[in-house]
Formats: sequence, C-alpha cells, structure tokens
Amino acid sequence: MYQGVGSPVRPSPGLYRLHHAMLLQMGVKLYTNAETNLAQAKKTHQKKRNVREKFLAHLKVINQRAAHNINQSSHVDESASTPPPSPKLLPFYPISQPEMLPCIISIALFVTAVQSQDIHPSQASSAISESCDSLCSCEWKDGILHLNCEQRNISKISQIRVPAGVPFHLNLYKNDLVELRAEEMEGLNTALSLHIGGNSIQELEPGVFSTLSSLKKLHINSNFLVTLKEDTFQGLVNLEFLQADTNFIRVIEPGAFNKLIRLKVLILNDNSIEFLPNNIFRFVPLTHLDLRGNQLQTLPYVGFLEHIGRIMELLLEDNDWLCDCDILHLKIWMENMRAQSAIGDVVCSTPQHLKGTILAKVKRDVLCPSHADINLEEPSKSLDMVVTPSSKVSPNPKSKDDAKAPTPSHVPGSPCVEHCSCHNHPVAGFLMHCQDRGIQKVSDIGILQQSPTKLVMTGNMIQKLLKYDFVTYDSLELLNLANNRIDYVDNETFLSLSSLKKLY
Repeated sequence: MYQGVGSPVRPSPGLYRLHHAMLLQMGVKLYTNAETNLAQAKKTHQKKRNVREKFLAHLKVINQRAAHNINQSSHVDESASTPPPSPKLLPFYPISQPEMLPCIISIALFVTAVQSQDIHPSQASSAISESCDSLCSCEWKDGILHLNCEQRNISKISQIRVPAGVPFHLNLYKNDLVELRAEEMEGLNTALSLHIGGNSIQELEPGVFSTLSSLKKLHINSNFLVTLKEDTFQGLVNLEFLQADTNFIRVIEPGAFNKLIRLKVLILNDNSIEFLPNNIFRFVPLTHLDLRGNQLQTLPYVGFLEHIGRIMELLLEDNDWLCDCDILHLKIWMENMRAQSAIGDVVCSTPQHLKGTILAKVKRDVLCPSHADINLEEPSKSLDMVVTPSSKVSPNPKSKDDAKAPTPSHVPGSPCVEHCSCHNHPVAGFLMHCQDRGIQKVSDIGILQQSPTKLVMTGNMIQKLLKYDFVTYDSLELLNLANNRIDYVDNETFLSLSSLKKLY
C-alpha cells in the first residue's frame, strides 16, 4: 500500500487484523469443505495424506508467524481506529502482506489437489479397477466410462462391478449369459447402453430391466428368445434403440412395447414372427422398423399402420405375404407413404399366380376384385377391410421343461456341438446358433445327434456348399448363411432339406 510518491507506508495493526481474519475465515471454510470431500472418498491414497499434512504444516507456520507479528505490532501506532471483532469469529492474529500470498497459494493448491483426486470419476471406487483389470477393457470418454467385456466367458451380470453414480456403456457381446436376474441388474442403473447380444439368453422376465431408467440403447440380438412378454421392457422410459434380431421370436405379447415411449429404432429382422398384436405400437414414436425375414402375411391398417405414421424407414422384405383382400390396405398405405418414407418391397408368396410379384405392381382389381373401388385416401373408413389377427394367436404352452433348460454350449451327451450354442424349445424346436465362429466349412461343426429346426451360421468364412453338407438336417425349417463368402454351391446341396421354409 502506497501513499503518494515515496517510501511505502506500513499498514496499521487494524488492517493486519482485518486481512488475517478474512484469510482465516477463508481457510476454515476451505479446510472444512476439503475434509468433507476426504471423508466421502472410499479409500484415501498416500498422495492425499501427504497433501493434507503439508497443509496442516502450513497452518502451523502461519500461526507461528502470526504470534511473532503480535509482538511486533505492539510497537506500531494504535491511533488508527478498527472495528471491534465479532465474538463469534476466531481470534485475529495479524500477518504481514508479503506473508499472505504464500498462505493463499498453499490453500488453493490444497483444495485443487483434493478436488482433482477425490472427485474425479476414474478414482470414485475401487470397483472400476476391479472389473477393468480382471475382466474388461475400460476407457473414459467425455466423462462416460466405456466397459468392453466382449468374449470374456462371463456367465453372470454380477461378475461386472461398476461404480455407483457413474454413467457408462457396457458391452457383453458373445459371453455365456443364460438368464438375467432383476436383482443383478440393479447395479447397472446408470447404464446408457447395454449390449448382451450373442449370448444364450432364453427368456426375459417382465421387469428385468425396471431399474435401468437411464438406458438409451439395448442390444439383445442373437440369443434364444422365443417370446417377448408383456412388460418385458418395463422401466426403460428413455430407451431409443432396441435391437432384437436373429433370435427365434414367434410371439410378441400385446403390451410388450407399450412402455417404450421414446423408442425410435426397433430391429426385429430374422425371427419367426407370424403376426403383430393389435395396437402394439400405439404409444411408440417409431421412426425406423425392421421386420425383414419373418413370417408375416399381412399388416392391418387399424391397430397397426395407423400408429406408425411418423415412420421414416420400414423394412418388410422376406416375409410370407398373402396377396389377397386382407393386404389391400397395406398396399394403399404404402402408396400414400412413399413420398415421406423408405419402405421395403413386399413380395407376394401366395397365391400361386402372384408368387414372386411385388405388391406395388399388382393392380387393386387383381388383388381384390370385390373391393376395387376402395377409398385410397381414407382407408380407415372401409371398416369391412379391417383385419384383426388376434384370432390367429397360437397358444404359448407352459411346461416344466420350458425355455429355461439351458444348453448354451457344447456339453458332453447333449445334441449340441463345439462351435455352436443350442437350445431345445418345446414349441420352436431344436435351435442352433453358430454365428461368428470362424467356421470355414459346414462340416466343421461336426456330426449332429439331432437335426436342428433352425440353424444360424451367419458371419463365418464358408466359401463352398457341398452336396452332402446337409444330408442329416431333415427337420431344418430355417437356414441362415448370410454374411459368409459363398462362391460355390453344389447342385444337390439342399435336396435333403424337405422341411426347409426359409433360406438366407
């Protein structure tokens, strides 16, 4: 502090006291906050203890210097008036201005060190290092933890330890999961995405995901799911993306999707879906829907098409479309929607005279002569054309030997083989997944004790299909060989597949 031009003037003792009071109040407050942060940490590292000890040492030095300054201040003129200190404040011990700067710097360094070590999410819990060191590879991106646990032979969700309160993405693709338990899923309540595809999950109980309210993406593809039950996805109020392709889904119960109020993308291709329940997407704001490779015969306007008016992409190829009067509303709806949406081709499977014909090219009077004058603009008014396929629902039999009998991989004495995962379902039959196993020849999977009903061999390296590859597969109804390297097929390769209905 200077007065005019000349020698510096030493401040009065009152100013000493005021500065020191403010400094001590700041130090007490910062020290209290720092102690609170230290108490919240689950483990205190040696580095943090050293920082704390240095800070306490600095406080000791400050008090020693303050006591020394008390003696010096007695020789200073006390004529300057100072406000009396509040009785609630700590005693005031003046220190010189040059000594304030090191004190403030010490406190600031201490607080910065504590905050950087105690609050950073990468050290929030030893649970992170436990999972990352032993099972998964981990990476922090923009404050979000990415756990990659692909192909780690994980059989239970409880093997994964994640820190509380930290948002994360979890990849469990191609492990040994057979079932999911609701109590195990509670520890994943801050997950943003969950990939459990490529496992051997056979059933999803209603409410199993009920605690995952933050989840935005869920992958359950390439499992052994046969039924999606009502309220299977209860609690997933923020889910935007659901992938369930390449399962063996036959039945979707009416309330399966009604809680997914933010779902935009739904992938259901390559299953065995024969129909979709009335009003299944009534409260679902879908923009992309993939229904390729199922067994659909028609889609009604009332109860289905009327609820997907915001769709941007609808994929319908490779189904069992029955081109008669019941499908006329789908044809009209597609004609009205093509300007705003990308809609896949519907190719007629029956009747015989229209087999292989694209529905869009079939004239209405050929498709349904008795309804050739149907209103193109307002199909919902022609109520005589409404199809309610609920009468076609095939019962879902309950059995003690239901989908929970696990045969996820090769077990001695089981009909499965080393390269595949298998499941014997009482309704869908013997199901085999041999996806992404590096198989170069069909014969690599070995001799089967039982012919599968459905066989998925996608994503392998098969180049040739030979005459005798499928001679023992007499019960095979679905064969999926997509995403291989096939460049040669023997003339009689599929001759023995008398039950085959779907070939990819």
